[in-house]
Amino acid sequence: MLANSFYESNYDIKKLLTEIYTSEWFYNDKNIGTHIKSPVELLVGIRRLLPMELDKPEVQLLFQRALGQILFYPPNVAGWPGGKNWIDSSALMLRMRIPQILTAADDFVVKPKDDDDTMMGMDGVDKKAMARQVNSAVDWAAITKVFDNITRENLMQKISDIVLQTKSKINKDILDKYVDKDTRDGYIKSTIVELMSTPEYQLC
Repeated sequence: MLANSFYESNYDIKKLLTEIYTSEWFYNDKNIGTHIKSPVELLVGIRRLLPMELDKPEVQLLFQRALGQILFYPPNVAGWPGGKNWIDSSALMLRMRIPQILTAADDFVVKPKDDDDTMMGMDGVDKKAMARQVNSAVDWAAITKVFDNITRENLMQKISDIVLQTKSKINKDILDKYVDKDTRDGYIKSTIVELMSTPEYQLC
């Protein structure tokens, strides 16, 4: 059906994407939370959710190198393997730490992947481990304002719905042990960061 529609529209990409993103099947439960975010999708999602200014924007390139996907440098004409290839023991730990690194001016050690499937054609890249500090200014006031009309008892569920955007269920009792309960703003901030540091956030 999409192929016919695409052909009949004289290959109008905008119409094709509109048809896809407004279709009911695109938002079917069985299609939500089944895709592992690529490194770029993960980083872009974090930046969209958390409005921030990075002291050194080039640090984003270091994250891409460490996770094995440098934007505009695919390994071959087929692109990156994707799927479960994005997840291994080292990459998963870094992926889950990135939200805390970005929001806490934390240090991280980068070691670009040495994998032909992800770094093909990038022989000139320095593959030695490098330590970097990430300094960012997050506009938390703009974020907390979104939840002004949400009661405290419904706050965690609302934040979870926005951050995860899937049918994933997080154990609220476990999450509650790690969030800051001293202030409402602190609760919102810590809940967002903790949710983005879960395996569930790796899916879309």
